[in-house]
Amino acid sequence: MPLKKGKSQKTISGNIKELMKKPSKARAKGIGTLAKKQGITRKEAQRRQAVAIALRAAGKPLRKRKK
Repeated sequence: MPLKKGKSQKTISGNIKELMKKPSKARAKGIGTLAKKQGITRKEAQRRQAVAIALRAAGKPLRKRKK
């Protein structure tokens, strides 16, 4: 299902939920690579990727965490 258009929090949350469902083969491979490179679980990598994609679709910047 394609992502919804819009910048509201409700739309972004809906897109993240949609992306957290079963990923495509290409996304599954990317999730595995991300998890391996960053030393995190596949579930956490999938969550981070879903957030990044949803924010990108909404035209909002991904906020960096302070170290």
